[in-house]
Amino acid sequence: MQQTGKQVPKVIAGALAVFAFGIVFSPDEAAAQIQPWEDSGYVSVNYAYEVADRSFSEGLSATVYDETATYTANHSGGGGGGFDVGAGWRVWRNLAAGVTVTSFSTSSGAAVSGAVPHPLFYNRPRNATFNQTDLEYTELGVHLQAVWVMPLSEKITVSVGAGPSFFSVKQALISTASPSELGAPFNVTSIAATFSTTSASAFGGNAGLDLTYMFTERLGGGIFARWAGGSASLAVSGGNQSIDVGGVQSGAGIRVTF
Repeated sequence: MQQTGKQVPKVIAGALAVFAFGIVFSPDEAAAQIQPWEDSGYVSVNYAYEVADRSFSEGLSATVYDETATYTANHSGGGGGGFDVGAGWRVWRNLAAGVTVTSFSTSSGAAVSGAVPHPLFYNRPRNATFNQTDLEYTELGVHLQAVWVMPLSEKITVSVGAGPSFFSVKQALISTASPSELGAPFNVTSIAATFSTTSASAFGGNAGLDLTYMFTERLGGGIFARWAGGSASLAVSGGNQSIDVGGVQSGAGIRVTF
């Protein structure tokens, strides 16, 4: 069931892409259909899903029994659901200046592995593992957009936009790791690890399109697909770790014009 849910945004994005392709590459027919945009602006509120792959690793070392223990945390995280709120104002003909705010969150996991010194013997490290599955990733994005609004009829409008994006993210990272001894003869040990949340910001870009159907003169519904992305630098043990933020976003919601 989870895999099916993740395919929904891709289906929406694909449908919109095919629709836009037909408009762009059929200019004569499109020109005959596109009407002047006469509204002053719009507001959109959507439930959205972001498809992403956030896999990265971080390392940690500590002195244990007068030797150095080394630990590696392999993080794995995917997409998540959230909300998307936007507005735009017509500045010239069919051109609008828009801004959209997105908020996404998802659970991620970390597989911690380590080489831990033996308490009785030098140069005899023991391998140990620890898994954490309830780490949280949150992402707030602000997307500025130049939007070209194309009314195809009194009911249907297609909008295409792009611009810069600004992100603020929070990611849980490993803060401490230590051996958890299981008793003599100490040939086997486990790891006790703690995690803390680190914040970072990122700059990137966005591009997408929206398909709206108006139920009344001012109220309608719509679907959208957008790519928005950037790169954030997280302060991890021993240095900085770059992670990708954003991803393919799509969803559906209400549209209000004014």
